[in-house]
Amino acid sequence: MLFKSIVATIGLLAVSGSLAAKEKRPNLEKTFEGLHGNFGTRNTDKATVISGPTAVKMLRGEAPGKCWQVKLGDVGFKLTIEDKLDLKVQECLARLEKLPPSYRKAFAIVSEGKKDGVAFYQDLEGASAHGSQDYLNLVKDADALVIAHECGHVLEQRVTSKLPKTLAQWKSAIKKDGISVSAYGDQVAHEDLAEFSYVYATCLDGGKLDALQALSPLRFSEWEDILKAAEPVKVP
Repeated sequence: MLFKSIVATIGLLAVSGSLAAKEKRPNLEKTFEGLHGNFGTRNTDKATVISGPTAVKMLRGEAPGKCWQVKLGDVGFKLTIEDKLDLKVQECLARLEKLPPSYRKAFAIVSEGKKDGVAFYQDLEGASAHGSQDYLNLVKDADALVIAHECGHVLEQRVTSKLPKTLAQWKSAIKKDGISVSAYGDQVAHEDLAEFSYVYATCLDGGKLDALQALSPLRFSEWEDILKAAEPVKVP
């Protein structure tokens, strides 16, 4: 009986130690949150409106809106704003200009064909943003960090459509890296990836990529592969 009690106690201590270690593990978001304040301020490229506005029915609920054709660096894309939203074009572009150049391809992907491009809505039923390879929807208060997160969804989905094992490889990287990206990212693999997307963007902008790579080497490698592989459809 005494032996069983000792074994049980050792087991409880082992579990407690494991949980404590998990709780104390570093969090990438918190590690690099000091970079948030200056995010994007070093970017010098300015977006140019090529044409517009054109009246459109936006894809979400056929909301009436206006669409502009925009170019930022060498990337062309659409910007669409819901009519009832009090938001100026230049306010939207100022946020998009903060994203690293390598993330701009996400804007082009969501501008293919009849897609709305980067779309600003008055309301997204409580969400700040929605992102996929088919849309990048934002509310008025969505900042550049939120956009960097959503770009993660856009780029991941584009790559996964061609390489179906992308998320499975990401799950493996999470496990092997043994470090949390954020509390929100801990919920599910695709949100972990999107959170890493925004942390990577801040580290790229702030000159801390080496530090990020040291803390999460496998995610780092997987994300750089996604950044390279995700491409918009080329228009003839």
